[in-house]
Amino acid sequence: MTHKTTRLYLPALVGALLATTAQAETAAPAWDFDFHGYVNAHAVFADCDDSGAVVAGNALLCTGEDATSVSNGYSPASFQFSASTQREGFDIKAVLAIEPGTTDNSAFNGNGDNRAYRAFFTVGNADMGTIKVGRDYGVFGIDVVLEDMALGGVGAPAAIRSPLNTTLGAAGYGYVFADRLSQITYSRQLGANLQADIGIFQPLDPVSFGGNGYVADSGSERPGIHGRLRYNHEQGYISSTFYSQDVATPNGDYTARGIDVTAALQLGATRLAASAFDGQGFGYYGLLIDGADINGTPRDTSGWFTQATHTIGATKFGINYGVSKIDLAGVDALVQVEQQSKLSAGVWHTLWSMFTVSGEISRMEAESHAGDSIENTAFSVGLALSF
Repeated sequence: MTHKTTRLYLPALVGALLATTAQAETAAPAWDFDFHGYVNAHAVFADCDDSGAVVAGNALLCTGEDATSVSNGYSPASFQFSASTQREGFDIKAVLAIEPGTTDNSAFNGNGDNRAYRAFFTVGNADMGTIKVGRDYGVFGIDVVLEDMALGGVGAPAAIRSPLNTTLGAAGYGYVFADRLSQITYSRQLGANLQADIGIFQPLDPVSFGGNGYVADSGSERPGIHGRLRYNHEQGYISSTFYSQDVATPNGDYTARGIDVTAALQLGATRLAASAFDGQGFGYYGLLIDGADINGTPRDTSGWFTQATHTIGATKFGINYGVSKIDLAGVDALVQVEQQSKLSAGVWHTLWSMFTVSGEISRMEAESHAGDSIENTAFSVGLALSF
């Protein structure tokens, strides 16, 4: 190619490249971006148990002198970013939710928990259904968690002298909390009212908060499975969810499993909700938390939860009660917790559709198989801002 020919070709090549770039920019999907958050703090005053009784494996109740905290409630402080678009008939959305909470009692924030987050994307449409990929709340138990009025408050405190990222709400007192799971989950509408979800997730490793549960690697020989079937109607819904994953122990593998049923009914300004669960080896206040004895023998658990709320203008009143039961397993002694129950009442008033003032009182009791019990009463006043 001569120098003259090169000069003729260069403008044509540059023009072609610019045209290709312009076409690519024109074809690129338009993204909609969103940001919202929630910040809260609650002053919690707990009347701790001073009876001297011991109930092993209870849901982090306090004993001895009374205690206080200024901490997150059941919902952590959170900031959520999302980007959404449409492409060839499919809705596409990506979400990053940072949920570290605001609670820390260590100097220079040395104990801060900054690993609470969700990061996932969804792709789908009404005809094909939707697939979710990434880390988000699991399917099991999600409906009863979203019904719990403590999402705007405290419910049951946990380890009040060294508060966790959040309180427990009613987890451990009638239902098991739906954890953040790395998952691939498919959801689809089956007709106008019926919805189904099914998916796989990274199995969780057993941990212990009560000090007498099994702690180990789950083995991860195969993914866990979770699912839900939910029927929606004009005044509420009824749903059932399940959870299943294998756990490897030195004494043999077992399958951690759980199933629940939840229903909600809206009657004017009053909302009623109820839920019940049954499971084996999967915990009683958090998934795979104290789900088995120290040797890995699974514990059978069950529970139920009821709630009523009523709204007058910008003020909501609510009351709920729940019970969780835990059977003995393997080398468990009679000091092991047999039943936990909680009664909560609260009021929430919202100003400007974003600022909420709340007050709650909760009475928690844990009873052992030996007949001993410990009790806590907690009163809280909280402030929250959503935006």
